[in-house]
Amino acid sequence: MIRSMTGFGKGTVKCSYGKITVEIKTLNHKSLSITCSPFNGLFFLEERIEKLLDRKIFRGKIFIRITRESLAGEKPLRKIEVNEELAREYIKKIKKVQKKLGVKGEIQIQEMIGFPGVLESSTEKQEEKIWPHMRKAFQKALDATIDYRKKEGRRLAKDLNSRITKIKQNIRVIKRYEKQGVKEYRKKLFGSFREITNNAEPDKNRLEAEVALFARNCDISEEITRIGGHLIACEDAMNKVKADAGKKLDFIAQEMQREANTIGAKSGDIRISKSVIEVKAEIEKMREQVKNIE
Repeated sequence: MIRSMTGFGKGTVKCSYGKITVEIKTLNHKSLSITCSPFNGLFFLEERIEKLLDRKIFRGKIFIRITRESLAGEKPLRKIEVNEELAREYIKKIKKVQKKLGVKGEIQIQEMIGFPGVLESSTEKQEEKIWPHMRKAFQKALDATIDYRKKEGRRLAKDLNSRITKIKQNIRVIKRYEKQGVKEYRKKLFGSFREITNNAEPDKNRLEAEVALFARNCDISEEITRIGGHLIACEDAMNKVKADAGKKLDFIAQEMQREANTIGAKSGDIRISKSVIEVKAEIEKMREQVKNIE
């Protein structure tokens, strides 16, 4: 079944590193676009997250937000380290310069920890330890997002099916009046001839030729057949196509619009024109809806 490109999902996991929350929001887009905002600058996770999305979501603009809430007793994500060897080397060099230049003074701890490289912040591969928890939260959010998109897809499918039904009803009306139109033209033509010629015997062959020409010029049977085929293709796309169903449905709707325009241009029957307007209105609404389909 078709899925909407609009969706939202949220997943939360509590672990030794705090409370991790992943939120996914998806919107309409012509292709797949992913924007990820992980906490603490853990941008290395983006590639892993994109792999989790592979073959799960095919189209749409996807926004992923990952946050961490501190909890009591949690493990730190970053660890502060003091490079003692480097600090000793700084002090040794500074004292040597003091002795050589005769400069007095003591090195304060505030100054020492400000020397480049003495005080460092290290992740100690914490990113690898936190990833399993983040992946679990992400999977929850992804499952919720896909469920949301499926639910919206069912709503869209219901709407599209109702429009397909209305188009079929109007096509049946068009077919009925198409046949009646030729009969009515023949009757009108023969009646006009008798009126003009004061009930003289008409040249039936010539008048029938006129009727045949009229029928050929107004023949819309091919267009009706093609619209019927497009409607079947619509139903197949909604039930069978797993990827890019929206693109296929949009193309089919364009083709139906073209056939409806041709029918309207060929027929001069006001009753057919009225049904054509109804068909075109439903197709236009379908085209608006398929823009939301994955």
